[in-house]
Amino acid sequence: MELLKKLGEYLLWANSSVWDIVKTLTDSEFNQSPGGNMRCIRDRYVHLAKDTWEWYHDWTGEEPGEEPSFGQMTRDELFDFIVVYNRKLVDLIETRSVDNLQFDVNSKEISLRFDEFLFHMVNHATYHRGQIVACLRVLGKETQMTDYVPFRIATTE
Repeated sequence: MELLKKLGEYLLWANSSVWDIVKTLTDSEFNQSPGGNMRCIRDRYVHLAKDTWEWYHDWTGEEPGEEPSFGQMTRDELFDFIVVYNRKLVDLIETRSVDNLQFDVNSKEISLRFDEFLFHMVNHATYHRGQIVACLRVLGKETQMTDYVPFRIATTE
């Protein structure tokens, strides 16, 4: 349980650390594709917001209602949305009523435990943060390490 809590706090810290750079971008930089098949930073945040929203509703069983218009959100609205839903998911470490979810994927039934899901969520966010950092570097921006050890150094008293 303690490791899950640490991973949840790491996720929030790492996302915030990268956001501190992203929020300083011009609208043009935020929406600029760095070339090749890499998508712009905005697209990464839209993707993360949508996935986080869907995952939360999967785990809580709450009816999601109409999907938010992620593509119409401002940069700040996207990040705030991700923060709120990541916090809700992290809070499920202690408050969830379901420990497993069943998925049917390609005619295979998969049972996913909550700790596996949280690992996936942190890994998924790390993957996309890496894409965002690569875009930031193409734009000539300085970035900081957001690995787990720098998180522990920054958050240990």
